[in-house]
This record gives sequence, structure tokens and C-alpha cells, in this order.
Amino acid sequence: MDPFFVAANATTGTKNSGFLVELLDKLQAISGLPYTLTARPDLNYGTKNPNGTWDGSIIGVLVNNEADLIGADDFNWADRESAVDFLIPLLSYKLQILTNTQFSLNNATQYVTSAPDFLRFVCTSQNSVAQAICANILDSGDKGLVFDDDDGLATVLTGNFAYLGGSPFLDLAVAQNQGKVKVALNVGSLFAGLAVQQGSPLREKLNIALLQLFENGEVQSLFTKYGINN
Repeated sequence: MDPFFVAANATTGTKNSGFLVELLDKLQAISGLPYTLTARPDLNYGTKNPNGTWDGSIIGVLVNNEADLIGADDFNWADRESAVDFLIPLLSYKLQILTNTQFSLNNATQYVTSAPDFLRFVCTSQNSVAQAICANILDSGDKGLVFDDDDGLATVLTGNFAYLGGSPFLDLAVAQNQGKVKVALNVGSLFAGLAVQQGSPLREKLNIALLQLFENGEVQSLFTKYGINN
């Protein structure tokens, strides 16, 4: 289960939950800024089109004035920094490779990932190992893509697969599946944080509130509660 966000389910009657939901509640309590949370149906963080516009359900909604704040675990790429204003970094992601303990990484290993940003990282890296992972995923077509972190874990459990994912989820996966999966390789790091529209007056208020939450230990308490190692 994603520690960051679990969408409400009308069938079971559960509400939105997770790290980001509790963080937004705490930011509201300090800043006095009310919010309405809209869950996006996909993980398309957004890319810049040749004509200068942005797509995606994360960056795109900010640039296109469809939202005031994005509460995803959004990664700070240089091109995104030029399109939106990020708040202070919330956490750093270790990009890692999760494997089945019964297998070692070899030429027969099929790499998979669920996050376009993680694939972007290995495909733009100058590191030869990262480049090999990129080629493996791209050459396998649809077989190299899984739906989400849980799907990536399930795939690894079936055999000689390696899942390219982020440390918060992979740490939980290893802890909850001891003896079955392991982190076999560290690939790199990315910084993630919340973001607002460029020039938004919300940035200063939210940054002050976020700093207070870091200083009084509440952010760390949330990291601990949801098993996020930062």
C-alpha cells in the first residue's frame, strides 16, 4: 500500500488517507488555508510539450491554473522548477532496485518500473548501470511497465524480475516481506516536494508552516508513522 496517499473508497466507506493527507491537514491548521483535495486518476506527473505547454495531471494542472497546490510526491526537475514554484524539499528519494531473494541480477533479469520519473532518471543518467536499466525497460516494451508499486512488488515475487522504485515504498516492501525480497542496488537520488503556481502568494505561508512542522518534529513523526525513511 502506498504510504503517501490512499484514495477514498465509496464501496468500503474509507476516506482519503496517508502521509500527504495528514501533512495537508497540519499545514491547514498552522496556515489557516482551507483546502479541497481532488485525487488524480493517473501518475502522469507531466512533461513539457514542444510548443511550451505542459500536460499531465500533476504539473499540468498547476500550469493550466486548474489547482493551487499539488500534493503528490513530485520530483524537482530543472524544467519543472522553471514552470512551478516548489516549496522547501520535503524528502529525498533513493532510487533502488528491488529483487527476489531467490535470484541475483543477471542478463536474464527483466527490469520493470511504474513511475515515469524513475525511468526518466535512469534514461538521462550518464551512469552505465543506469543506462543499462533504461535499455532493458525500453527494449521490453509493455512488459517493462507495471501499474504501481504494489504491482511492482507482486511482479518481483514471481521470479527473476527487478523493480525500479523509490526508497519509501521499497523499505516497507522489504520489512513486510522479509526473506522474500531485498534491495539489490542503489541507483541514485531525487528530491521531492509540494509545489504551487509560479508567483503564488501561498508559497511563503506554506513554507513557513512546513518549516514549523519540521522544527517541532511533526513531519518526522509522520515519516515514522508511515514507515518512510528519509
